[in-house]
Amino acid sequence: MKLLKLNKTTGNRKKRSQRRSDWLELVAGLLIVVFLNIIGQYLFVRADLTAERRYTLSDATKQLLGTLDEPVLFRVYLEGDFPADFKRLQNETKEMLNQFRAYSSYVDYEFVDPNNFSSDEDRRTFYDKLMRKGIQPTQIQVRNSGGISTQVLVPAADVMYKGRETSIQLLQNQKYVAEDELLNNSIQSLEYVLSSSIRELTRGISPTIGFVTGHGELEGGVLYDIQMALQERYSLEYVNIDGNINALTAREPRKSDSTQYRFYNKYDLLIVAKPRKAFDDRDLYILDQYVMYGGKVLWFIDNMDADLDSLAHRGQMLSTRLPLNLEDMLFNYGVRINADLVQDIRCRPIPMTVGMVGDKPQIQFCPWFYFPEVAPATQHPIVRNLDLIKCDFCSSIDLIDNDISKTVLLATSEYSRVKNAPVLVDLNEAKVDVANIDQRLFGRSNVPVAVLLEGAFRSVYRGRLTPQFTELPAMGYRSEGEETKMIVVSDGDVIRNRYNSQEGTGFPVGYDHYTQTIYANKSFILNAVDYLTGGEGFIASRSRDVKMRKLDVMKVKEQRTLYQVFNIVLPSLLILLVGVVIVVLRRRRF
Repeated sequence: MKLLKLNKTTGNRKKRSQRRSDWLELVAGLLIVVFLNIIGQYLFVRADLTAERRYTLSDATKQLLGTLDEPVLFRVYLEGDFPADFKRLQNETKEMLNQFRAYSSYVDYEFVDPNNFSSDEDRRTFYDKLMRKGIQPTQIQVRNSGGISTQVLVPAADVMYKGRETSIQLLQNQKYVAEDELLNNSIQSLEYVLSSSIRELTRGISPTIGFVTGHGELEGGVLYDIQMALQERYSLEYVNIDGNINALTAREPRKSDSTQYRFYNKYDLLIVAKPRKAFDDRDLYILDQYVMYGGKVLWFIDNMDADLDSLAHRGQMLSTRLPLNLEDMLFNYGVRINADLVQDIRCRPIPMTVGMVGDKPQIQFCPWFYFPEVAPATQHPIVRNLDLIKCDFCSSIDLIDNDISKTVLLATSEYSRVKNAPVLVDLNEAKVDVANIDQRLFGRSNVPVAVLLEGAFRSVYRGRLTPQFTELPAMGYRSEGEETKMIVVSDGDVIRNRYNSQEGTGFPVGYDHYTQTIYANKSFILNAVDYLTGGEGFIASRSRDVKMRKLDVMKVKEQRTLYQVFNIVLPSLLILLVGVVIVVLRRRRF
């Protein structure tokens, strides 16, 4: 009897001890969870196991998010019922914004259905506002049980910060790309697009861009579209050098020694847009010294005198080299714009009269080889995933062997040729059948038309000036420059927009009024300006390569049952197995 009581007492003690141990384990587990959550508020750690580092933000984006001091709201118009491919864009956009949130508590977002309206009037008003913001709705064909229907989507977002607002397009505009690749390219660019909008709204002192004038450069209405886009992020000025030594580079006496001077550039970037008159030696010297002091230049140069409007009146014209006096400077920096015109089978059409129907002319679109559609020639962030760029009468560019790093950004197709000056341009050249063209006549491929130059440039006046001039402290002459960069484009019309002077209305940069197609000229220019003005950290985020890992359709068809069992039955069996193991272990223990 005593033994039974002793065993019972011992059993009760073990139960109480086990119960106490269980409670201690529970309390300890809760304390550990609370402790880890507290630490997590101050210490952020993520593990990105994807091959392309899909969930790792660039350093520039992290730094930008760390500077936020007020909430930034993304209103994303990707909500509602739409195809699975666009669901992927929606999910990736949400995931990217969640990554932004992980680095800044000031990031907030909401997803809005752009088609959820009570009346057609409200819907029209909404879409009118979107169009005024520059957001283009996307129409897609949806196949369902009732046939094929058209659905309007708005893959875009409004971004608001401190009372300021901007709008961004989440779906890229690429004409010659399949839909799945287009969506993938858009996903790759999400970080860049979203971070650029924040950068635009949070930037304090805007970099200053100077549009050089005085040599017949483009100005006014024909630059309206690009200047409207740039002025959202930059301060813009026209600058006429006119031999003024202080036009581009300011100088002031040093406090320690009034005979010495401190020099600095007034402009973060210069744009030389299609000059038509020669630069004199004084202006060239001032430009050269601007570069020596680290100045950046974006050159849009027409090296040949050719114009479609003049050609339309006469039917033919003799195109000759324009005497711009820039040859020595650009050659010294590392490129030569040749005196020729590029022809490319991949080109834009122009309307031609090919016959008469009664007393009415018969108009037909014919390929015009002098209007090539050039494409990115590299995976450089400036041109990565860009669509085709339209050119008018561009020239070829040669790369000169020197110490400057050179990257070809844009080039023609594999079926190109060049015609050396003087070139007789005849409208009848458009009346050809592309199918019957001898491709051997177009034996050049990937002719460069836009080149990025980076490095420490040497002055074109090195060894050409007297010591009496170069040694003057007030001149601040440099024979070798600081590290800088420039982009040379061999077509001045790349930056030009069509402008109706009578109505005072302009069209987008890259808009072709014959085919009503918008090319990627604006995106190229904005990317180039961003890169040259120090935004390479942000533009590098466009380099992320998100691979499409598609299923093997044939394998899925042949082994459908196996995959269904693997994905449905196997997880259930694993859960049951874990449950059985837990029950067995508990019985053995207790």
